[in-house]
Amino acid sequence: MMVDMLYPRGVTGFGSVISPGTVDQFAPGTKTPNSEGKFWLVNLTEEQGGPGFLALWWKCPHLGCTVPWNPSFTFQGTRGWFRCPCHGSTYTHAGVRVFGPAPRSLDRMELTIDPSTGRISVNTGSITKGTPDNNNFAVEG
Repeated sequence: MMVDMLYPRGVTGFGSVISPGTVDQFAPGTKTPNSEGKFWLVNLTEEQGGPGFLALWWKCPHLGCTVPWNPSFTFQGTRGWFRCPCHGSTYTHAGVRVFGPAPRSLDRMELTIDPSTGRISVNTGSITKGTPDNNNFAVEG
């Protein structure tokens, strides 16, 4: 135990910096869940408000339920939304709230891309409350 105090292990998982991969591993338009960091890595297309990457915390700001991507759900004539299974809050590809009791859009985690390697890093300990212009914070790779 004394060794653990003198040489602490690196922080991993939620609350740490996680590298889910490089930009070329995520096709435009994909939404990839990261269970270790509790986020969705979203590669937005121009039609979805991008281009660029967002790390969306998968916790609904209403009551904390886990928000899945639902590719078959249709709302306002459009198919594919983030939709909270608890109370129906509905979010765009960029996590912008469009319907339901949630008080705001999905929260974002700090995301950076190394320009020389394309490596994506998500700081799950740095969370910003969701806003109606989430897509403006997409990071291009």
